[in-house]
Amino acid sequence: MENNENQLSKRLTSKAKKMLRAKSHEIKPVVWIGKEGVDKVIEEVKRQLKDRGLIKVKIRKTVLIHVDKKEIAEKLAKETDSEIVSIVGHVITLFRPREGWKSYSSKKVKKEKEKEEKYITEFERLRKGKS
Repeated sequence: MENNENQLSKRLTSKAKKMLRAKSHEIKPVVWIGKEGVDKVIEEVKRQLKDRGLIKVKIRKTVLIHVDKKEIAEKLAKETDSEIVSIVGHVITLFRPREGWKSYSSKKVKKEKEKEEKYITEFERLRKGKS
């Protein structure tokens, strides 16, 4: 189970999170967590993530008396299959792509063959130039 949790938290690279944080500056919170707690808003968060992809969730001060905001963010991310982009003040920014995680979680494979071919042709060019 621990491996699964690590996998969830490492789907986005730091560069991707940075870009999403920049996009989220203009977004207003669309879901508010009140004294009833996180469980009451999970379905709404899922719906908003499905529609928008990148949302902000505002935590009311009364909730923070009982629960830590990081715990709230982790629970929301786990329940909604989303990624925590940032936690600033009482606002959590969440992201879940509409098309699926595959394009975000797969590492780009460098084209080693093209690099090798480039070096070989450069070497051959230099070698012929010396002869």
